[in-house]
Amino acid sequence: MISISADIAAAERMLSNIARTQLPFATALALNDTAADVKAREERSLGEDLDGPTPFTKRGLFVRRASKRKLTATVGVKDIQAGYLKYQVKGGTRTPKGRAIPVPVSLRLNKYGNMPRGTLGRLGAKKGTFATSPGKRGTRHLAPGIYQRGRKGAVKMLVAFEPRAQYKPKWSFVSHAERTARAGFQGHFITRLRQALATLR
Repeated sequence: MISISADIAAAERMLSNIARTQLPFATALALNDTAADVKAREERSLGEDLDGPTPFTKRGLFVRRASKRKLTATVGVKDIQAGYLKYQVKGGTRTPKGRAIPVPVSLRLNKYGNMPRGTLGRLGAKKGTFATSPGKRGTRHLAPGIYQRGRKGAVKMLVAFEPRAQYKPKWSFVSHAERTARAGFQGHFITRLRQALATLR
């Protein structure tokens, strides 16, 4: 959380009792202006810090607006996108929801660097492809994955089945937010306070 209470307290000391009644309203508007700046910066940073994020990923940010009764504005990531973007922010080890994580090895990927949706199902139905099975005599010597049979009995791995995936932090979400909020709040606050005081005249 980014605290800017010191700026508000300093302004409050300079205001008359009447003017102070406008302070929460002006503060809420300034916080919402700042949150909008942060959201826009984070949306740009997704394309800067990550390699080809999908439109769905870019739509993952939200703003929870402040009010004069609750002087907190929140910029966050929606639950579904947060499920995988958290590894881009903090790093760590991802374990599969099922038995393994499918990792493309010799497949054509889409423009975002991902396997197209439904790829595994199509591969399973394709002639000449097969998935390994630990208990199957003909495939237990192969690393877990999906393979394609070639000429003269040669096989090529198309998809590897990994027990975990390791990530290093790439998306500097927190530092982007802090810099943007601290750079923008004071200007927004002054503008909104002047607007609020103008209504008292």
